[in-house]
Amino acid sequence: MQPETMPKPASVRDRGMAKRCWALLLFALLLIPAASAELSMDERRLNLVCNAGDCTLSNDAAGDAMISAEERNANPAQPVTVRLEFQLRPDQVSVALLPTVMETLEIDLRIAEDGLGITRPDVYVELILGPSFNDWTLPAPSASLGAQSPYRLDNADLDLSNGRILGPGDQVLLRIEFDISNPVTWELYLAGDSFLELPIIWSLDAEAANVDEPTSISEPKEISLIGSTTFGGLMGADVDCFRLDVSANLASVTVIISWAATPIEVEQAHTIPVMRDGSDKAVDEPEIRTRYEGESVVDELRFIEPEGGEYTLCWTGAEDRYQSYSFTGRTAMLGIGATTPEEFTGEATWDGGITQVGRVSEASTPAGAGVFTMGVAAAGIIIALGGYLVPLSSPWLPRFMLPMAMILLLVGGIISPAVSISNETQNPGEMTFDDLLDERINRIHQGIINNDEGVYGPQHYGGFLGAVDGERLQFMLTIESTHPLGDGRWQIQVEELESVDFDKLVFGKLQEARLSDENEVRFILRTGRLMALDLILLESLLIVDAEPTGDILHVDWTMTTAPGIGSLSAPAWTTRPDSIPADDWAKLTAAVLPELLSVSFCDCGIDAMELSIRPSEVYANDLILPGGLVTSDGMIPHDFWVAMTGLFVLASAGYVEKARRDEASVIAGRFFD
Repeated sequence: MQPETMPKPASVRDRGMAKRCWALLLFALLLIPAASAELSMDERRLNLVCNAGDCTLSNDAAGDAMISAEERNANPAQPVTVRLEFQLRPDQVSVALLPTVMETLEIDLRIAEDGLGITRPDVYVELILGPSFNDWTLPAPSASLGAQSPYRLDNADLDLSNGRILGPGDQVLLRIEFDISNPVTWELYLAGDSFLELPIIWSLDAEAANVDEPTSISEPKEISLIGSTTFGGLMGADVDCFRLDVSANLASVTVIISWAATPIEVEQAHTIPVMRDGSDKAVDEPEIRTRYEGESVVDELRFIEPEGGEYTLCWTGAEDRYQSYSFTGRTAMLGIGATTPEEFTGEATWDGGITQVGRVSEASTPAGAGVFTMGVAAAGIIIALGGYLVPLSSPWLPRFMLPMAMILLLVGGIISPAVSISNETQNPGEMTFDDLLDERINRIHQGIINNDEGVYGPQHYGGFLGAVDGERLQFMLTIESTHPLGDGRWQIQVEELESVDFDKLVFGKLQEARLSDENEVRFILRTGRLMALDLILLESLLIVDAEPTGDILHVDWTMTTAPGIGSLSAPAWTTRPDSIPADDWAKLTAAVLPELLSVSFCDCGIDAMELSIRPSEVYANDLILPGGLVTSDGMIPHDFWVAMTGLFVLASAGYVEKARRDEASVIAGRFFD
């Protein structure tokens, strides 16, 4: 007999139904994509979104397609003010460097009853980006039949007077306000139709970069310094501490810290870390060697003859400063190696030749006419004039050969060399190469002492040869030799790029105007890097389409903006000669950019820096004709040989006259005999 089925009590049925409802709701929530809200280099667009009356700023163009309301009580005497707020949610996670301009703000606000859009109100907008507050009034777009164009603001300047760092948890809020003065229905279109775009130029996920946590004075992280790399992040006023073991009988322990390329506005100060032994006693300050390696700053801290045992290494960050890093170490045994940082030569001399390509072995010096040629030509002209003072045996000599010789000597030996010599003088407003380098260093120095702020920012010193947008750059160089590229063009080598002593220039400037220890290191490394890059590029631009005969090269460029290379805190090549198209400039700079440029400074009892360059392989077709290069050639090409031709014609005339006179003497002798 089958058991009889009894109905379940109501309470049991309700609990089962509730479980099923919660399961369905959880499943539905899992299907909804998680909202993202972030301003970073990867997420530059924030959309205005609303979900069931909850309005936010989001990277996703989702939610309600539109929000609207009827304002039936509005009239011109008592307009209704509508205020809408869109706040970034969830909170900002990354540290972001705010740009100077907002690229785009678009608000798609319409009046339902107005097909032409002639009654749309002005919109007042407030934008809060952490410390930055901005407001604009957007006038209603022009009316158009059958469509209402969105309100749009392009390339609007942002007020960064209170700082430009958007930190984790900082407020990001867009507030919209407009007045309705007629009984109408307003509609704000969302889900991608209303948005703002900010070209964030640098960002860092502070939480992800701070991989060394937890680490602090009370809880140092155990590491192995030798043979492994430790990664970390100094986020704000953070204190990072690491515990390590040091073997006995060591000559030195070197900690090598590589700081990630970071804008100057958020870069940590790279203060010397404190190293304490097991009894919490600080050891002596280390010898320090600092260098640029690519775009990263590398500090080498060399602790001399530490006692064996357990040590704690700590360094402290500054408020509103964020930078990630990695470090490793090496040791030197007693009795092995020098007592100064290993392999530091202290040589920082630019020798040139890095971007010389083509038939370098066929180089030749200019063979232009000079003072000696002018003297010989003048003597030849005097001799030719003397020919008119004596009776000549042939009428062709005074009528043809002597005038031709004088013309060739005058043009090729006097006038053209005189023009060449006049072209070798300094033009008005033209600098020598030494003047150019001095001005280059001065601009870098001004940027350092003014903390790269205002007019002394990267735009002041980051241009090619230090020249800013719109500046006319004029300087002269001395031609040492030229060689063919093999395609009809010629590359010039100049004496000024033979040997440039960076040590003398940099430390000479520091003797004139001292800086703080921290700023001195920044100045030394930045100057070495920017000058080396400039000289590499300058050498590659000394290209002309005809072989020069004069000894002087005049450079005359008017500069315009260029994308530049390098970190935001120390960019290079941010200007270019306006005679070079942007595409050609991009290809050239990509070709000549060295694979590795290392500039080092050692704080080890000597004032010296070290320059190391691993150049890229450059080919003749990578180089371009830049324009703006004028050599001190004469009035005509090959004027020396023109003058020599004149001497040949004069000598030929003398030979003809002598031969005719000898023949006449022979005939006369026969006649009298």
